Parts: sequence; structure tokens; C-alpha cells
Amino acid sequence: MSQQKSPRNLKDNLNTAARLSGSAIQMGVVIYLAVRGGKWLDGHFGTEKVFMPICTILGVAISIYLVIQQLKRIQN
Repeated sequence: MSQQKSPRNLKDNLNTAARLSGSAIQMGVVIYLAVRGGKWLDGHFGTEKVFMPICTILGVAISIYLVIQQLKRIQN
């Protein structure tokens, strides 16, 4: 016998999926902006590929931190 999910569980699952999708978009935007900022800094200071890797790594670290915080809120 199959057990049907209650409307409350279905709503919770959809809410969780929407939050995780938003987190993925947020992660992409943060990394994109970090790369663009690194390129701008390299152009502004006349350096060649010094700031871009630093900003990219910083952007990845920030986005991972934000995803972990979002996952903690989802679990509660």
C-alpha cells in the first residue's frame, strides 16, 4: 500500500526546493561579482591577474558560507 504525502509535507518539500534553488542562484551571483571585481581591480591598478584569483577564492568562500547558513536555517 502506498502512503500519500500530506499537503503540509508537500508544501514543506517545495519550500525547501525553492530555498535551495535560490541558494544556487545566489552562489553564482556572488562568484560572478567577485570575478568581475577582481578583473576591475586588476585593470584599475595595472596588475595582471593578481586580484582576480584572490577575489575569486574570496567569492567562493563567501558563497559557501552563505549556503551553509541557509542549510542551517532549513534544518531548523
